[in-house]
Amino acid sequence: MKVLDITHFYSSRGGGIKTYINNKMNYFSKCEDIHHTLLIPAEEDSCYYKEKTKVITLKSPQLLFSKNYRLIINPIKLAKVIEEENPDVVEIGSPFLIPSVVNYLKEKSGFKVVGFFHSDLEKVSTNLLKGKNIIRPIIKKYVYKTYSSMDLVIAPSNYIKNYLRSINIQNVEVVYHGIDLDVFTNTHVDKSLRLHYAIEKDKVVLIYVGRFSPDKNFSHLLKIFKTLNFIKPKKFHFLLVGDGPLKEEVYDQLESDFTVVDYIEDREEIAKLYKISDIFVTASKSDTFGISLIEAQACGLPVVAYKENSFPEICYYKDLLCTDSLDFIYKVVNLSESLERVEKDKIQQFVKKNFDVNITMEKLVNVYKKLLNHRFCPLK
Repeated sequence: MKVLDITHFYSSRGGGIKTYINNKMNYFSKCEDIHHTLLIPAEEDSCYYKEKTKVITLKSPQLLFSKNYRLIINPIKLAKVIEEENPDVVEIGSPFLIPSVVNYLKEKSGFKVVGFFHSDLEKVSTNLLKGKNIIRPIIKKYVYKTYSSMDLVIAPSNYIKNYLRSINIQNVEVVYHGIDLDVFTNTHVDKSLRLHYAIEKDKVVLIYVGRFSPDKNFSHLLKIFKTLNFIKPKKFHFLLVGDGPLKEEVYDQLESDFTVVDYIEDREEIAKLYKISDIFVTASKSDTFGISLIEAQACGLPVVAYKENSFPEICYYKDLLCTDSLDFIYKVVNLSESLERVEKDKIQQFVKKNFDVNITMEKLVNVYKKLLNHRFCPLK
């Protein structure tokens, strides 16, 4: 089976989509019957191998709103690569430009088209526009037009599956993202990191790992931190790991007891930071999944987040999911005073049962095979 992945959102400082693609590379490298190719934008055209995956890059311009990502805009070069690779399955990881070219070629070449619904455009736009729904109908129509013509749409959660069904996209299958449990459960605790980052011994460490950007509701999270510092002075230390356009806001909003750690690609290094922390927090209301939440829980951390999107599915402690900022602050404070009651073993077992990358990737491969064998019935 020849699988071709195409996405705009894979870069040296990528997030969840990059982690998903890297997991595929690692898993497919152990599968003798799968030939994997990744097509992504870059500064220059190139071709190289990463593990057993053939990586093809197309020279592409940077996105205006992000220095980390580029946009494939040359349909001729895109079509040429697809025709030369002659895949059985093309998985699209972006709703922009790529689907129109791929769907046009599939009738001629006979491959199956799979769209992974990584980003909820409608929810992101609503959050960015502060709840105004001016362009939501347009986005909804665009999403329907883009994904309804694909052979299959993969949703990372049941929440997203239900959303897609609500706009009449019926050919949907849920495949959770997975993580390498060996990395996150077996990485040792390096207590010297607390000293390295000047974290005082008695502090409760709240960790956030992700983009510092509006779509992650990052400014709101900083306001919550500021309020926590006001009502509980000297109790917390905020550990912020990542990068993004709102990075400078951290220094504007917070005066003390915080550490900013630049984007880290090495998952073992990320695991070490989780393991010196006490609580994972995020204020995002638009994530379709949330790999960092799974990684944190694999390290035994409880998660405080909003009761939005897929979070009720992927969080072990449902009662720590919040309805508003006051509820968020209350639950962080309450949890910080009863950390000894956190059942780390049960959190980790929850992750092991549902989000082991070997299990999720096996399901993904089976979905591909069923699709190619015409045995896929998404309405059941």
